[in-house]
This record gives sequence, structure tokens and C-alpha cells, in this order.
Amino acid sequence: MDETPTPVQSLAGFLLGAHPNLIDPNFNRSVVLLSAHSNEDGALGVIINRPTGKSLGALREDMNTPLLENLPVYEGGPVSPEEILLVAWKWNLSRQHFRLFFGLEPDKLQELVDADPTIEARAFLGYSGWSAGQLETEVSRFDWAISPFVHPFGKMPPQNLWRQLLEKIRPEWGVLADFPDDPSVN
Repeated sequence: MDETPTPVQSLAGFLLGAHPNLIDPNFNRSVVLLSAHSNEDGALGVIINRPTGKSLGALREDMNTPLLENLPVYEGGPVSPEEILLVAWKWNLSRQHFRLFFGLEPDKLQELVDADPTIEARAFLGYSGWSAGQLETEVSRFDWAISPFVHPFGKMPPQNLWRQLLEKIRPEWGVLADFPDDPSVN
């Protein structure tokens, strides 16, 4: 098995799957969708597999259109957890890529979904951020498995996404994913 880390270039639009031994509670068993990344400026994204079980309307009374009030809310990351970010993406399955809309205003999100109901939309509390060089260091330590954000990952139930992502892109990590967080309960 090749132990050389994936070279880090721009990872905007990629997924990061946390290594099973990454114990940082902010990222343990998380999958992050990166919206921006450069070696000079760092990286920005949201955790896409931590639903809060709440809708946006339950958190904000001013989000009272049917789309917004029913929009699922996820924990986006440890940075500014009181801030709400609206994010959407659109798949082009024939070309196996997607278009990401990050940090949308409510009216713009409504406009996008009205024009194309196939757009996936979510709200996030906070976001995940890395300073310049920080993500590259973490990748070189094998803290993250890296994958393009291809169609099946965006449609998987959040509770299955982390394990299935690891099994697909780093099968040896998929085996570790079955281990309990606390081995003493094994």
C-alpha cells in the first residue's frame, strides 16, 4: 500500500473524510465539503454529515418561506457556530461534476431552487476553516482522506456518509471505521 499522501492542490469542491483516529471532537467521524482552498489563503468548508434534526424555520422566524422554513440545518464546523450559512449544489450526472453555491442570501437560494428544483440546499451553523498551510500539514499526516464530491456522496444519508466515503477511497481506513471510539466498550 502506498503511504505517500495525496498531493495537495486546490481542493475546492472536494470532500475530506476524517481519519478514524482523528479524535478532535470538532471533526471526529466528519465529512467536510470544501468550498475554497489555496496554499496561500487556507481552506473553508462545511461538515455535511452532522444534521441537527432542526429546520431553519425552527431557528429563525424570518425564514418563513416554505423552502427556508423546512431547510435542514447541519453543524457546519467550529468556526462562528452561531452564524447560519446557506449552501446549495447541483449535480450534472452526465459529466460527473457539480456546481457549488456557498454563502447564499435567502432570496438567492429561493431563486435558484425555483429555477431548478433538483438543487440540493442545506443550512449550516458555523463552518470549518484552516489557515494557510494548516490543511496541507493535516493531509501530510494522513488526518484526511480526499475525494471529489461525486454524485452518490451527496445523496447518502448523513449517518452512513463517513463510513462509505472511507470504504470507497481508503479501504484500509474503512476497516478502522468499524472500531468503536472507545475501545474499552468493545
